Amino acid sequence: MDAVEEGSSALSFSSASDAEFDAVVGYLEDIIIVDDEFQILQRHFMDKYCQEFEDTEENKLTYTPIFNEYMSLVEKCVEEQRLERIPGFNTNNLRH
Repeated sequence: MDAVEEGSSALSFSSASDAEFDAVVGYLEDIIIVDDEFQILQRHFMDKYCQEFEDTEENKLTYTPIFNEYMSLVEKCVEEQRLERIPGFNTNNLRH
């Protein structure tokens, strides 16, 4: 195989991999930006905890459990939506 063939082979693999990565990122963007369920989840969470926060430079220890709860809710929501939109997806398939 000459250098041109090797280059085009690597390019086509890279392009397919890039296209798959771009598609997954697109699905994640749709979930986070467009999905009504995700927006409602965030709104309810913010309404629940907005009084806990102060506009200061220093973070308080009480923020940690709130952050952990938020991360858990977001991860669960994104994972459920991802499973619906991309069945059989495995993050190990992405090479980025």
